[in-house]
Amino acid sequence: MKLNLYSISDKYINYLRQFDDKIYDNKEETRTYERKYLGVVLTVNEFNYYIPMSSPKKSDYLDYDKKIIRKDAKTIIRIHDSGRLYGTLRISNMIPVPITELEPYILSNEKDIKYRELVVGELRYINNNSDKIVKYAKTVYNQKVKNIDIGYIKNTVNFKLLEEKLKEWNKENS
Repeated sequence: MKLNLYSISDKYINYLRQFDDKIYDNKEETRTYERKYLGVVLTVNEFNYYIPMSSPKKSDYLDYDKKIIRKDAKTIIRIHDSGRLYGTLRISNMIPVPITELEPYILSNEKDIKYRELVVGELRYINNNSDKIVKYAKTVYNQKVKNIDIGYIKNTVNFKLLEEKLKEWNKENS
């Protein structure tokens, strides 16, 4: 399965953040070059779900100085290649999204060469590991919906509530 990168509208993010504070902010005020967060979109429970990407953090390493990258967790997939950590996919923060609020990321339009190279590496990893990404997304979704008592599930967005809010959004914006 080929996954593509998208950004999501500020308006929709701001709408959903009223209902769940675990949703990543698009950081309208502080983003670089007007760049929004990027993420991948896949289908879970008949909804399009947007999985946001995040920059690497020290906590993504077992040993930051030696650049030893932690293994993936069900809620965090670390995007890496040849010892380089590009970023992460935050499955615990994935949100249902209408197609109308997504904008495809066009790699050839990226003027920042270093950023373009970073995104190429991320896309290569994402598409080489798309089955795992889909599997983890569906697993986390099902665990949250069933309210399974696992630590990481407590820090996961409320998928069912957000699906209802997506339906309301669609009615109001159709």
